[in-house]
Amino acid sequence: MATEITGGRQDGKSFNPKRLWEEFLKGDGTAFGKIFKFYYQDLYGYGLKFCQKPDMVKDCIQEVFANIGESRRRLGKVESVKAYLIVTLRRTLLKRLERRRTQETKMDEHVQRKSFQLSPEDIIIHEEIDQEQRHALKEALQTLPSRQKEVLFLRYFNGMSYNEIEQILSINYQSIRNHVYRATKRLKNILDKNDALQRLYSSETTASELKSGGM
Repeated sequence: MATEITGGRQDGKSFNPKRLWEEFLKGDGTAFGKIFKFYYQDLYGYGLKFCQKPDMVKDCIQEVFANIGESRRRLGKVESVKAYLIVTLRRTLLKRLERRRTQETKMDEHVQRKSFQLSPEDIIIHEEIDQEQRHALKEALQTLPSRQKEVLFLRYFNGMSYNEIEQILSINYQSIRNHVYRATKRLKNILDKNDALQRLYSSETTASELKSGGM
């Protein structure tokens, strides 16, 4: 395992992930360190939602970057550095969780995803909602299937495109739109007084209906 370094968010205005990735592929260790520092918090936040084990998440992030560093000569260009890192962390966490399971319980990916957690703050980030609405939103989020929670988290908290989510979860573009549509519709039915959630629902339903001709 490589020596642990602490990640911290940098100013994204001057951050060019594709350029830094290309520099890393050429052997630039400084570029690799910048990638680590820039994406560490995003990876850590995703990992905690996925398995709620802070020490395991930190260790897996270190493992991901150690393996990437060691296999640099075999790697190529990527469309999205962030998506590549998240999908790699996801696979690493799945393997680690599977190893920790008891012998009598075989864990497939569906069972593993049951633990994915989502909070009101992950969806409504800069909006003022009262305590009653927050509690209702929390309960509503808990009713969503785990895959829908994960899609919403990647889409709204991480700001990822549908193409990036497709790469991470290995499901097609329209399926992702369907997950977002159904999840936001379900939340809207429960919290139709929340203006922020209505705006979220309206933007996604319009896009999905235009794409698929209605659900």
